[in-house]
Amino acid sequence: MDESLPSVLDELRGMAVFATVVRCGSFAAGARALGLTRAVVSHHVRALETRIGVPLAQRSTRSFSLTPAGEAFRVHCERLLDEAHDGMRGMELLRAEPRGQVRITCSHHFGSKRVLPALLAFRRRYPSIRLHVAMSDANVDLVQQGIELAVRAGPLGDSDLVARHLVSEPTMLCAAPSYLRRRPAPASAAELAQHRWVLYPPSQRSVRLGQAGQEAEVPVDGDIVTDSAAARLAFVLAGEGIARLPAYDAATPLASGELVQVLPQLQTAPLEIFVVHGRRIGPSARLLRDFLLASAKGED
Repeated sequence: MDESLPSVLDELRGMAVFATVVRCGSFAAGARALGLTRAVVSHHVRALETRIGVPLAQRSTRSFSLTPAGEAFRVHCERLLDEAHDGMRGMELLRAEPRGQVRITCSHHFGSKRVLPALLAFRRRYPSIRLHVAMSDANVDLVQQGIELAVRAGPLGDSDLVARHLVSEPTMLCAAPSYLRRRPAPASAAELAQHRWVLYPPSQRSVRLGQAGQEAEVPVDGDIVTDSAAARLAFVLAGEGIARLPAYDAATPLASGELVQVLPQLQTAPLEIFVVHGRRIGPSARLLRDFLLASAKGED
């Protein structure tokens, strides 16, 4: 901890007390306004005078007046007190009817499925906050683009950004019946390496599988490589190969028979989604971040 912090806090407290005494016209009136005893108020002002090295006020049991130094110093103290009051009033107004603008980015596919419904609910609750929504499958530079929040899939690399876990989306291996008519369904994890895959993201080179507490990583390859989750789903539905799909993509086509789950006895890693932002964010962005996190937990 910064060793100078306690001293600074004492100085700020003394300045606030001194400004209140000046505005109220006496130590007794200042003490009543602050809910303190006169002795405590006098102690704070004396400590401030000791710190500065000059007297700020001439006082007796019946009179109170500022010294020239006190007259000059009160301007700074009153400004400090006004800034504090204005800051608190600003926060109260923000809580009463939040205003401002938030720039957020998310992928096209996951954004449409999960983020946009939450943003619509956020707008209904906070209609005075403007949203700038940039939908892109690329991991854009938040600082360079002036974006406050990003919704991204992990794991995330080391950076100066803060990542808050949003949701774990279950995944499964799927293929279209048309593909499985051409190629017999794999009977084991090892056979997956002999099949055609729709690869997403483009860096995908393997798939991690688990069963009975054991994990294995199987190499995969295919003729279709895409940077779009929506394109991945379209290619799988067209019979171009096997893919690891999140449940929100697979559920409807599985129910209709357009897709078949491959090796359902094997577990695939969930898709981990995070809300990412810089070390410091504004109150509107913080409000949206907390809303997204609460919505993911079913609290909104």
